[in-house]
Amino acid sequence: MKISALFRFLSVAFVATALSLSVHAQTEPGQILAAKVEGQVLKVAADGTSSPLVAGTKLAETDTITTAKNSSVVLVFMNGSSVKLGPESRLAIDEFKMDPLAEDIEPSKLQAEPSVSKTTLNLSYGEMVGDVKKLNTSSSYSIKTPVGAAGIRGTIYRVVFRPTSDGKAFFTVQTAEGRVVMEGVTAGEIPIEAGKEVVVEIDVPDVPGGEAAAPVVVTQDIPAATSALIATEAQTITQTVQATTFTPTPPETPTPPPATPAETPAETPLAPVIPPTPPGPDLTPGA
Repeated sequence: MKISALFRFLSVAFVATALSLSVHAQTEPGQILAAKVEGQVLKVAADGTSSPLVAGTKLAETDTITTAKNSSVVLVFMNGSSVKLGPESRLAIDEFKMDPLAEDIEPSKLQAEPSVSKTTLNLSYGEMVGDVKKLNTSSSYSIKTPVGAAGIRGTIYRVVFRPTSDGKAFFTVQTAEGRVVMEGVTAGEIPIEAGKEVVVEIDVPDVPGGEAAAPVVVTQDIPAATSALIATEAQTITQTVQATTFTPTPPETPTPPPATPAETPAETPLAPVIPPTPPGPDLTPGA
């Protein structure tokens, strides 16, 4: 009886492990599109090279986007989420993975993401408004800043991180719809319900690694002017996403092995040519 129970346990464990490995093996970097670009926007690759970003450019993990004054860009992700990066901002795409597509996807028609995904963005400075479709239970979507992070579960949100010249930094997370959690600022998570914002004021140490004063954290209603701004930005995102379609990446065609050169048959050596024997002198008498 014990052996039978052990066998069933091992069988279940094996199947669970196999399924886990299968899902992990299918996950790959997802497609990201710069769907709308206004003003001066740069793409910085992992090797540090930069180039002007134009609408229609495909982005990848490890790319970083920077915007100049009066500039912005709308990024659309293959899982249906989207971001509008505001002026004078810097956003790194640390990670974006999901299962490969089986068919074309129109993000504007999605109510929830099509597969499990993992998204990690890093806002060094600036501001962004995002629209995230309902995530799968096993999915994650987070936005990091130098002083804290925001965990998103499916919502319209705004994140602002602005250092000031007097040694302070302001980190604000606003939830227009859905639910957001602020992390890393205090010992515990700070839930931010719809219509609310959390504003964090932090003293930035003069010396890297120096001790900073405890942050000042305030939870309050989103100001009416800010709510109107978020609604306008969300409308821009919606209009941009309507014209976006993602197509499955075609499988790579394996490179055929190089052809083996045909062997040249060995040449048969020619028989040596023997010159004819010249006639000898005529020995006939009287000749």
